[in-house]
Amino acid sequence: MPVKPSRHYEDPVAGAAHIITRLAIALLLIVTPIASVGTRSAIYVLAPVGVVLTLVAWLLEPGSRGPRQLRAAIFSPTGMIAVFFFCWAALSLIWTPFGTGPSERFVKSASTFVLAAVAAALLPERTRTSNLYLLPIGAAAGALAIVVLAVVSKSPSVHSGDPEKSLMARAAFGLALLIWPALGALVVRAKPRWAIGLAVMVIVAELFAGVPLALAATALGALVFAAAMVDKQAAARWLAIAGAALFLVAPIVALIAYAAIAITPTHPLLPALVWGSYLVRDGFYALVGHGFDAARLGVAMGYLPPATPHSLLFEIWFELGFVGVVAAALLWAQIVRRAGLSGATLAPFLLAGLTSAYVMSAFGLGVAPVWWVTLLALAGFAFALLQHGHGRAQRPGVSDLPPGE
Repeated sequence: MPVKPSRHYEDPVAGAAHIITRLAIALLLIVTPIASVGTRSAIYVLAPVGVVLTLVAWLLEPGSRGPRQLRAAIFSPTGMIAVFFFCWAALSLIWTPFGTGPSERFVKSASTFVLAAVAAALLPERTRTSNLYLLPIGAAAGALAIVVLAVVSKSPSVHSGDPEKSLMARAAFGLALLIWPALGALVVRAKPRWAIGLAVMVIVAELFAGVPLALAATALGALVFAAAMVDKQAAARWLAIAGAALFLVAPIVALIAYAAIAITPTHPLLPALVWGSYLVRDGFYALVGHGFDAARLGVAMGYLPPATPHSLLFEIWFELGFVGVVAAALLWAQIVRRAGLSGATLAPFLLAGLTSAYVMSAFGLGVAPVWWVTLLALAGFAFALLQHGHGRAQRPGVSDLPPGE
């Protein structure tokens, strides 16, 4: 009986597009995490190349999905809030006191997210399930690279938990993000034992890296994952409320701390006191902010004290004011709500990944470093890949079929 050749061999162009897509995924999710352990510039060079490869693959086999998905995403409630947030950040460049520096950083950060969104939109409608294995391969390789570097290198900077000094710390933060789509890929492919082994590898790597914040983010992500396995919609609802509330409540806590502690001059300067002192005297700037990237440049130029919080919560309040904070809280709530509406298999991993990203951004990293923004964008791309491959990897159960089928 003759065997019908697959479309892969019948259509050389489609085969080439598939190969280029796989190369792009491997470059973004395997090569980049490994290379970022050894050099700072790898993430800035490899990520754009991977995005360009996805565009080349789409041009070889174009379809309506990419433009259609981008239009739908932009005009959705989540997309409109995101567009407003970015427009407000761009508008704040008008009144920033730091010249053209913030403009350059805004272009870098915004273009990073846009490129990741374009790459995700240009992925095939149904990504081949074999491509899902690239997610855990990348996470495992990154974890192994961290352990090897920790054992072999004797440099004090390597063992520093400061991401601005240690490449290994940056890699650990990236691993805490990429572990969740990697575990999701293994579960989708019905490899639960491999998923457990990968989780153990990542935890060991984070211990070797000596980055408590990455460990805490992974642990809290695991708690949200467990809650979502029980009731994904309830977990999403409470996560959305908690994250949005933190944006609004954090400055009130800073004001209370400032009022209670500032009367004792001998008390060491704390991040909450710095925040509280600026809230007291900011006036109109508390509404509109000091302009995009003002927090980072303020510390670098001595305008803000070294004890200034490195936090997403502070940065948005200080740079974009109350308007930006409300937009950020609404955007967070919308993203989490949409994650909670995903399938029962995917939702726990999406919610866990969002939790880890929020914890690391809100309690230590902020969103000022371009390398962290790039890692967040890569994690978003990884989850998009997981969603596209999920449909082909899962067969519907009897309960999933409509009546009469």
